[in-house]
Amino acid sequence: MPAHAKKHHFIPQFLLHHFAGPKGKLIVHQVMSERRFGSAVRDLGHRNFGHSIYRPGQEPDHVSMEAAMGKIEGEAATVVRELVQGRERAVPAHARSALAWFLALQWQRSRFLMHVTGKAIGVEDEDDEEQFQTSMMGFISMYVIDPWRLRHDDNAHYKDQWNHLVATLLSGDMHWSCYRPRGGGLLVGDNPVCFSGVVGTPPDGIPPGFFDHGVGTGFQNFRRLTLPLGSRLALIISRDPQDAPRLGAADINRYSVFNSREFVAHAPDWAKSHPALARELPELLERQRLLAPAFLQGYAPGGRG
Repeated sequence: MPAHAKKHHFIPQFLLHHFAGPKGKLIVHQVMSERRFGSAVRDLGHRNFGHSIYRPGQEPDHVSMEAAMGKIEGEAATVVRELVQGRERAVPAHARSALAWFLALQWQRSRFLMHVTGKAIGVEDEDDEEQFQTSMMGFISMYVIDPWRLRHDDNAHYKDQWNHLVATLLSGDMHWSCYRPRGGGLLVGDNPVCFSGVVGTPPDGIPPGFFDHGVGTGFQNFRRLTLPLGSRLALIISRDPQDAPRLGAADINRYSVFNSREFVAHAPDWAKSHPALARELPELLERQRLLAPAFLQGYAPGGRG
C-alpha cells in the first residue's frame, strides 16, 4: 500500500457524500459535453497528486498540503453535519466561521482558477506545471492555511489572520440563512462558491446574465453566494436580507450549474424523485455550454489546472 493517497480531492468527499445515493454513488453531468456517467464519491472531484509540492533535488511532497487542507475540511464537515441534522434557518456563529474558511479554501484551490492563472503566465510543459502547482500551493498556504491556523492567536498580527473572502463573508453586510427544500433535490457542482448577481455599478462590457455565472464580480460586489451542502440543505449568503425567502431549489440549482466549470452531480434516483427539476437540468446545461466558452479559456475536465 502506498504511504500517501494518489487522488487529491478539490471537492471534498464529505461534501459529495451528502448528495450521493445510499451506496455512495453519483450521476455526473459534464458541463462542456453531453457526457453523463455514474461515479463513486471517491472517484469524483480530484486530480492525481493535484496538491503535491515539487522542489528541486527533493522527493515530491504528496502529504503536507493534503493534511493541512484536511484540517479545514474537518472543521467544515463537523458543522455541515450539525446543520444537516438541524431544522433552523439561522446559521450559528461557529458554523459561519468554519464555512467561511472552507469557502476561502475552495476558492483558492479551484482547478479553474489554477488553469486561468497558469495560462496567463504561460505554463506549457510538465516541468513548468510542477513548478506552477508548487507556487499555487504556496499561495494557498499563505492566504488560507496560515491565517486559519493563526485566527485565534492573540499574539498574531491582524494581517496574518486575514483572508479577503472570509472577511467579506463574516462582515455585517452579509446575511446568512439555511435553505431546506422540503423535498430535497439540490445539485452539487465542481465549484461550491456560487456567486450570482451584482451590487453597485456593474462592470462595463459584461452582459447582465453573466453575473449569475460567477463572471464579472469580485468579493466586493457579488450580490449573493449560494453553497449547496447536501441534497436537502444549502446556505444563502447575501447582501440583501430578502434574497433567502425568494429563492427555491430551482434557483439554487441554476446558480450551481452556471457556476460549474467541470461537472454537476446528483444521486442515481434524483431524476425520478424530482421530475420537475430534472426537466430543467438539460436546458441549464445547454445554456452553460453556450455561454461558458466566453470565459472558460480552454478549461476542460482532466486538463491542465
